[in-house]
Amino acid sequence: MVIRNFLFHRVSEERDNLWPPMKPVLFEKIIRLLTRDYHIVSLEGWLQEKNKRHSRKTLATILFDDGYKDNIEYAAPILKKYKCPASFYIVTGCINKNIPTWTYLLDHAMQQARIPSLILDFDQTPEELKKITLTDKPSLRKIKIWMKRLPNAQRVQVLNSILQQCNDVPVPQNKMMSWTDIRHLQQDGFYIGSHSHTHPMLAALEDEKEIKEELGHSASIIQQKLGIAPLTISYPIGSFDERVTRLAAETGYQYGLAVEQRFFQSGRDSLMTIPRVELHQEPSWKVSLRMNGLYNKTRRLWR
Repeated sequence: MVIRNFLFHRVSEERDNLWPPMKPVLFEKIIRLLTRDYHIVSLEGWLQEKNKRHSRKTLATILFDDGYKDNIEYAAPILKKYKCPASFYIVTGCINKNIPTWTYLLDHAMQQARIPSLILDFDQTPEELKKITLTDKPSLRKIKIWMKRLPNAQRVQVLNSILQQCNDVPVPQNKMMSWTDIRHLQQDGFYIGSHSHTHPMLAALEDEKEIKEELGHSASIIQQKLGIAPLTISYPIGSFDERVTRLAAETGYQYGLAVEQRFFQSGRDSLMTIPRVELHQEPSWKVSLRMNGLYNKTRRLWR
């Protein structure tokens, strides 16, 4: 059986040139179409149900990563309007400190800083990125793509350097949900799972103890705050390997979520590497192609 797992992050009117959130009007259009044409289920609820009910419609799920404040301000009211179940996977350290994920901090600093350029004079830095003008948006996007490929210690080193150079930019406030917000989501019937404790690239962590700490600490905080241990770990930035999936299972997670832009085939795909299709703020025709599993095929035809 195929399940179409759709991944979202931010739903907001906020302007962001590097990582624009999905506009509420587009999100509502998607949810309206999904609830009309698909049978929307809770991913965790469906996976746990022993006698799964069959539907003539294709199964789909709505999933959110990170835990941004706009999830409860914009997304949750739309989901409730259409009686649509959803799961939210939170970065517990970011919730505790009310500080966004490192990817958001990076984009925010580079867009708001008054300095003319960044200097990234590290041995591992590609030559084209050693000095970047902050008005050069394509190069700024390349910085984050490059950083996602770095070993975790090097990524932290580069991030700290960028934040120090952009020290005139204050840390953005009130971008993450509070535990009160998350409890409200839980009370409204939404599922809460883990997205790690500090949002590292888990496969880029060399020490297995550090991986297990990320997985275990997040789970224990969620259990303490919400009274129930999470069944699901959503791997930050879709980063996992054999060590990560093994340690996630050892920590007590039953399901692991990847980002692979394809649909989940129950009975064939591993429950520790469940694929999701990420939806962005894009023209409606592109979103439609992604939702129907045709976007990558169409791109190959364009080339």
